[in-house]
Amino acid sequence: MEEWHLSRSDLKKYPHFDPLISAEEGEAYATDKQRVARHAFFPFIQYSQRWTRFPKQGEKRPPKKRPIRYAARQDAYIFSYYRHLLSQKYEAELVRLGLDASILAYRHIPISNGLGGKCNVHFAHDAFSKIRQLGDCCTIALDISAYFESLDHGRLKDLWSRMLGVERLPADHFQVFKAITGYAWTEKVEVYERLGHFGEKKTTGGKLIKGYLTPYKKMPKCLCTGSVFREKIAGSSGQKTIIKKNSKPYGIPQGAPVSDLLANLYLIDFDSTVAHWVRDVGGAYFRYSDDILILVPGDEKEGLSLMERTRALIGNFGAELKIKKEKSSLFVFQRDGIYQKFQLFQGTQGRNGLEYLGFRYDGKHVYLRDATLSNLLRKIARAAYGDAEACAKRYPDKEAAELRKLFNYERLIKRFGRAEDFGEMQREYRKWTFWTYAKRASTVFGTLGKPILRQLRRHRDFIHRRADKALEGAVIRRERRKTSR
Repeated sequence: MEEWHLSRSDLKKYPHFDPLISAEEGEAYATDKQRVARHAFFPFIQYSQRWTRFPKQGEKRPPKKRPIRYAARQDAYIFSYYRHLLSQKYEAELVRLGLDASILAYRHIPISNGLGGKCNVHFAHDAFSKIRQLGDCCTIALDISAYFESLDHGRLKDLWSRMLGVERLPADHFQVFKAITGYAWTEKVEVYERLGHFGEKKTTGGKLIKGYLTPYKKMPKCLCTGSVFREKIAGSSGQKTIIKKNSKPYGIPQGAPVSDLLANLYLIDFDSTVAHWVRDVGGAYFRYSDDILILVPGDEKEGLSLMERTRALIGNFGAELKIKKEKSSLFVFQRDGIYQKFQLFQGTQGRNGLEYLGFRYDGKHVYLRDATLSNLLRKIARAAYGDAEACAKRYPDKEAAELRKLFNYERLIKRFGRAEDFGEMQREYRKWTFWTYAKRASTVFGTLGKPILRQLRRHRDFIHRRADKALEGAVIRRERRKTSR
C-alpha cells in the first residue's frame, strides 16, 4: 500500500479551536489507531459562500448560498489519513468494475501523455468527442439534488466495511465514521462574536455597524483554550451552546477531507448498474460528483426510456436521493455533414447546446458555458470596484478621465479570478488564472474550441468598460465623502 505522509504544505493554518502542530506531530497522531479511536473531534466551523449570477440588463436574480465547513487541524489530518486508507481500496474496486474512466471527480486520472492529471477541460473534451464518435445519439444529463446532504448513514457504513473487507468497522474507523456522519458545527460569526472578535464598531462616518473587530491577519490561530471553548462555545457555564449537531440518519459535511471520497464510494453499485446498461448498447457513462452524463446511440425514445430507468434506480440507494425532473435534460444529436445538429427534447437547461463541466457543445463548436462567464463577470465587477476605489484614493485630485490613464487594466485582467473558482480541478491546475484556463481549454478542444478565444476577446473589452464605470463611481463617492466632513 502506498504510504501517506503529511508535509508542511499540508498544514492547516487558519484560525480554529486547536493549536498549530508540526507535520510530524499531526502525522504521528493521525496514524495511531488507539489515539484516533479515543479522539474527540471539534465541531466544524461553518460560513456561507454567497454569489449571484451576473444578471442580464433589467433582470434581478436572488443570491445563492452554499455552506462551507472546515475542520479543526488535527481532525482534518485524521480525515485525510482515513481518506487515504479508503481510497486505496476504492480505486482497486473501480478498476475491477471497469469504472475507473467513468467516475471523474476528486480523483487523479492521468493524461494519456503522462504529463499531469486530467481536469474538467479534459473530461468535457472526452464526453464531446464520444458524442461526435457516436454520430446519431442521445445524451442524458442528470443532477442529484443536495447530494452530500442526502447520503444514508447505514448504507455508508456498510460500504465502508465492505471496502475494508470486514463485517464490523474497527474502533478507529468507527470513530471517524461517527465524526463525519453525526458531525457538529458552529457558525463562524457566532464563534467570533462569543470570543470578542466580532461585534459593533464605528465606520469612518461614525455609523455603528456589525463587523470583525480583529483583522484576519491578527486573528489567533488557536481561537481559544479548552476551558474557554467549554465555557463560551459549548456553554458549560450556563451560557447557551452555539454548537449544532446533525441528528438525521443521513448527510455528511461537504468540505471535510474525507467527504469527497465517501461521496464517490456511496454510488459505486449505482454506477456499476447504469454503466452496464449503457455499455451494452455501445454508449458511455460519466459521473462527476452529483452530475451524471449518459451517452447512447439512438433517438429520443431510447433516451427517455433510459432516463426514467436511471431516475427510478437512484431511489434504491437512499430515501433522500432524488434526481429532479427539472434538473434532467435529454438531447438528441444527429449527423449533419461534418457537424451534428441537436434538439432538446426534455429539460430547460442548455437550450443553446449540451452544457457539461463549464462548457457548452452545440454540435459544431465548444464554448465556455454561460454560467461560467457569469461567474467571471461577477468577479470582474467586484475586482474593478476595489481597484477603482484604491486608484481614486491614491490620486485624490484627479478626475475619472485622468485616472483612466493611470489605471492598470492589465493587472486587473490577470488577477481577478483563479481557475479553481470555475470548477473542480486537480491540484496542479489551481494556480491558473481564468485566462490561462480558458486558453488551455481552447488548445485541448482544438478546432472545436475556436469560439472560446473569441469569447475572451469580448470580455477584455468588457473589463475596460467596467473599470471605466467603476472609476467614475469611485470619484463620485470620493467627492461625497469630502463634502460630508
